[in-house]
Amino acid sequence: MNFRHIFRKLLSINELPLLLIWIAFILMFWLINPNYLSRINITTVFYSVSVMGTLAVGLSCLLISGKIDLSTGSTGMMAGILVAMLLRSDMPWVPAVLLALLFGAATGVVNAFFVNGVKIAPFISTLAISTIYNGVALLVTNGANIPIRNKSFLALEATSIWIFPLSFIIMIVLLIVYGVILSYTGFGRRIYITGGNAYAGRLAGIKPERITTILFINNGVLASLVGVLFASRMHMSSYTSVVGSDLDAITAIILGGVSFTGGSGKMTGVFLGIMLITSFNNGLIQSGLNFYFQVVAKGLLLVFALILNYYRVRASIKSLKEPVKAL
Repeated sequence: MNFRHIFRKLLSINELPLLLIWIAFILMFWLINPNYLSRINITTVFYSVSVMGTLAVGLSCLLISGKIDLSTGSTGMMAGILVAMLLRSDMPWVPAVLLALLFGAATGVVNAFFVNGVKIAPFISTLAISTIYNGVALLVTNGANIPIRNKSFLALEATSIWIFPLSFIIMIVLLIVYGVILSYTGFGRRIYITGGNAYAGRLAGIKPERITTILFINNGVLASLVGVLFASRMHMSSYTSVVGSDLDAITAIILGGVSFTGGSGKMTGVFLGIMLITSFNNGLIQSGLNFYFQVVAKGLLLVFALILNYYRVRASIKSLKEPVKAL
């Protein structure tokens, strides 16, 4: 048995370093606090994972296509506020949820219009939408929480299978479905081509604007779904709900191997990135570390993710150049 060959094969698996780091974090925080692996805390981690993970599904597809949406968290927050207001007006929960999801789709259409139609950089246009939503949320709520008393709606996040809440199960299903779409369908290949080389894609008959429009709408719907499930879990909606989780999701996505410049990435890596970030954040809380140091630690992890992404891009460029040198 050639152990050197096996070792090289293992190193070639992009997700392996991430898996090892995740296991190391789990062991480290468990040694600091044995309650870290308690059933209650694991369930708490699954709730947190579901928020970040569902946001990461839509954002991953966008990043692979070469675009970004910084209004994701604010869209989820507004969807949560919308569903809470509709339920307070005695609307049945099913149409209320559907209207909240429709709001997310409309936000995706607006973002796509500014990016593809007006040709504004997605970083700027989606940040502007996020700022507008934050302002509207404060005007509508006056900074107060909106309680929800609809029992059928609140039962959504009360549903669980063993230690797995409904939102976590939904996230896993979404990761599998979108992973299959990206890896085994023509539409998935068009997403990669759009992010890797949009010009070559146009020559091949692909319409990048159509692809990114679909992905912006998809991202808005998934963000709204997160806002709705979060409101069900908390029994209320707030102007601070979900906001900020999108930045954690982006960090997890980049750690998971999705290139910030587009054209590469897989859902398996995204899942590991999500689990690593959530386990890390929860571990910082469980260890009793000062909140301000927690913010610094999360920032350092983001810097690490960006450095990792930089070297991944360099390695991919080098691998593309090597055959040319050989000629």
